Amino acid sequence: MSEVKDRHSNMAVDGKPKKGGAGKGGWGKGGLEDLGGIPTKPNDPDYDSEKEGGEDVLLEAKRDKKSVERELLEEYVASGDAQEAAKTLKESGIKPRYFLRKAMIFGMERSAFEREMISQLFSALNFSLVPTDNYTEAFQEVLDKLEELSIDIPQAPEMAGKFLARAIVDEVVPPVFVKTCDLTNLKSEECVNIVTSLINEKNRIHRLAHVWGPGDLGSIKRLKEESQTILNEYLTSGDLEEADRCVRRLNVPSFHYHLVKQAIRLSITSNQTETAQKISKLLKYFEGIGLLSSEQLAKGVRCVEESLDDIKLDAPNAPKAFTEFQVLLK
Repeated sequence: MSEVKDRHSNMAVDGKPKKGGAGKGGWGKGGLEDLGGIPTKPNDPDYDSEKEGGEDVLLEAKRDKKSVERELLEEYVASGDAQEAAKTLKESGIKPRYFLRKAMIFGMERSAFEREMISQLFSALNFSLVPTDNYTEAFQEVLDKLEELSIDIPQAPEMAGKFLARAIVDEVVPPVFVKTCDLTNLKSEECVNIVTSLINEKNRIHRLAHVWGPGDLGSIKRLKEESQTILNEYLTSGDLEEADRCVRRLNVPSFHYHLVKQAIRLSITSNQTETAQKISKLLKYFEGIGLLSSEQLAKGVRCVEESLDDIKLDAPNAPKAFTEFQVLLK
């Protein structure tokens, strides 16, 4: 993951933000045009008449693209693997500009941790896959539709501003974009004013490196450490409610399946029946109160199952212990 770089002595922005303008690149409706211009009419020169199902096939392609995109983002914020995310994005065929825009909205709807991970991904993709103009186009499209976004996400201008300010300090977007972007609505003006303030304040490099606040938790590594601490404290105290409070305090729902994976690994490598019983009780409790969804629980179990060959290198009894643990979960 690319580190924020401290070399922006000429980054200060002067002058008033530009007003008016028609705006670049419409937000679209998440339709077929957004997915690469798939032709939908028989008289279109690029229309493939041999495809069976006509528009049904095209709509299915649209759904598949959306599924891949959301799955990519959810997998990334859980794993923190930017290289794998870049590889998946390249193989998916999703236009980077479209993905960047959707990633920002995904982050706006999630917690500070997910937004920090999205900012880090933007930086990583800039060096490995996505050209700068894709970022400026995506940010322009977000600015164009901030009033609509603000209906469901009142803090959208502030969050878009933080995404943009962070992208500038990470050298993903050139500072001049703040002067040249089109401001087509009051919310876009509000957003750019926030950006201007953020990138001109003292100690901006340090501040923008932590623009999402303490809730970002810094890294996947720290999240894993926090989760391990929660599990160890629970095994000592047996306090289910305290474990619940600690997990909620992390405020990272997308990471919950990873917690399940850690808990199960701890159980099957301990060689202690009491540990297995306590962990199974904890996971069932989390599912019962709605902290864990059945999908997250199943995904965590599946991840452990897929890595059993590696686990048994250090814990030969792991496969047998895993089978016994599954019985406890039922």
